[in-house]
Amino acid sequence: MVSYLVRSHGKGIRPTLTLLCARLGNDGPCEATIKAAVIVELLHEATLIHDDVVDEAAQRRGMPSLPSRFRNKVAVLFGDYMLAGVLSETLAARDLRWLDILSETARRLARGELVQAARSRRLDMNEEEYLSMVGDKTAALFNACCRMGGLTGGVPDEMLEPLGRFGEHLGTAFQIRDDLLDLFGDGRGLGKPVGGDLKERKLTLPLLAALSHAPPREARRIRARIRRGIRRGEVKLIADFVRRSGGDAYAAGLMESQTARAVAALDGLPASPTRELLVDLAEFAVKRRS
Repeated sequence: MVSYLVRSHGKGIRPTLTLLCARLGNDGPCEATIKAAVIVELLHEATLIHDDVVDEAAQRRGMPSLPSRFRNKVAVLFGDYMLAGVLSETLAARDLRWLDILSETARRLARGELVQAARSRRLDMNEEEYLSMVGDKTAALFNACCRMGGLTGGVPDEMLEPLGRFGEHLGTAFQIRDDLLDLFGDGRGLGKPVGGDLKERKLTLPLLAALSHAPPREARRIRARIRRGIRRGEVKLIADFVRRSGGDAYAAGLMESQTARAVAALDGLPASPTRELLVDLAEFAVKRRS
């Protein structure tokens, strides 16, 4: 199973954030930073495995998902095994600050997924609730990566909070980009079918914005269609509705705003090539095609 996961690795943006933030400190990336980067990626992969079980996802990164390849029971147990690895490696560091960051992050991740599952059943969510859910489900781990990197790299304590804010806003922008790609991306580049969130009855920001801007009658009709279950060929119909109602433009605007807030969080940090790399990474996150 480990070999299978390694074959289908992702972009590695979370451990990259950890390593880059460590370079901002006097100590720079060290053995502790490498361990922190591994821990955050293990936590990320474990949550993806559990997500695929819950969502009954057939694909992940262009390959059969772990549950579809090894069955749900084994996938859940393997996800639990990875979470146990996160806990043991965190405790081995003998630093309560690691435990503070990662335990809070794990709690937020679980809360975000629970909220999304509940809302997908009722199909009732507003923008404020969406941003809170995304903050827990995605941005929390970006926040943790940046603080863990800074902590292990010897970044001064007063810089850890701005790094966390950078990660929080970047994670929100990253998730909005995922929402847009799910409706308007290329399935081959994404490594999974377009419209997966729709089929799982997840209300993403472009769709929420479109529903709020559309005439009430049309919005009710779209909600009823999603509640019934999206059929073959209907993803394009929903995507056209989102474009027509301006949901894509609204989501893109909020994504750019979150990116700008992420970059602004770095303003108080000393100028350096590493800080510029973090800015470049933020721009990549909102322009990527997969």
